[in-house]
Amino acid sequence: MLIGVIGAFGPALGAIIISGILNAKFTGIPPARRWGIFAILFCVIFPFALYWHLLNGNPADPVFFVLCAILAALSAFVISSVLARRTGVRDLMSSFASWRVSPVWYVIALAAWPLLLIASSLLDFLLSGQPVSPYAAGLMTIEPLSVVILFCTIFFLGGPLQEEPGWRGFALPRLQVLYNPIVASIILGFLWQLWHIPLYFTGFYPFDTWAIASRFIWFLPGVIVYTWLYNRSGGNLLIAVLFHASIDAFPQILPAQTSGASFVFDLLLLVWAVIVIWTDTMWKRRPAYQAAHSPEA
Repeated sequence: MLIGVIGAFGPALGAIIISGILNAKFTGIPPARRWGIFAILFCVIFPFALYWHLLNGNPADPVFFVLCAILAALSAFVISSVLARRTGVRDLMSSFASWRVSPVWYVIALAAWPLLLIASSLLDFLLSGQPVSPYAAGLMTIEPLSVVILFCTIFFLGGPLQEEPGWRGFALPRLQVLYNPIVASIILGFLWQLWHIPLYFTGFYPFDTWAIASRFIWFLPGVIVYTWLYNRSGGNLLIAVLFHASIDAFPQILPAQTSGASFVFDLLLLVWAVIVIWTDTMWKRRPAYQAAHSPEA
């Protein structure tokens, strides 16, 4: 289980290590400052790790507190790498600390996914002739504080912080040096979904052969939207992590969808992807982007 916790941070830790090797110049930032920030972040993240395992773990297990500490320490390490010792790591993580982007990207990152979920469920009810009151009643029972706690827990301890420094922070800029955004999205999307396949064999997801095969298809529009959001926000890693947290959190927060609503959701996501492909001419390579993001080594 400990190995699984550490392994979940594979994309982030891999990107940090490789970036540090590629550009090993020292930043000159005092170690005391970096470790001080690490300690502060650890104290902030640890309660969410504790909350996570109180819900999903066994408090009587002696490994329980060790798991909480490891989750908090790894999360704090990833975030505090913004002030890492080596230039390559600082460059990789610097956009994570850059919050000065247009508010519209925060709105899209946080609100677009839940709005799609709600709209698809309401449309499914309307098209099927069923009353929407049960779903609306479910929405009214959601407690804002619970939403904030769950979202922050997933933000710090779930896939967003464990994966995004590797996927969008490291891999996507380099893929877009070689390919247009659509091709780069398809390649990255395949690797991203492949990363999750072992979870079907460990029991985290119910084992289903069709579910394993279909996740490589159904999320292609989502990967393209993800690339569009990352590019349009100026390659901001914080926006990418927030969007990932929104994708993971809101299906757990909002009332469960029916199979019909899931189908409508896939159609809406496909329409969104087609719109951003057309309006952003994503079939074209980005010479200016390539010059700005070309790896040094």
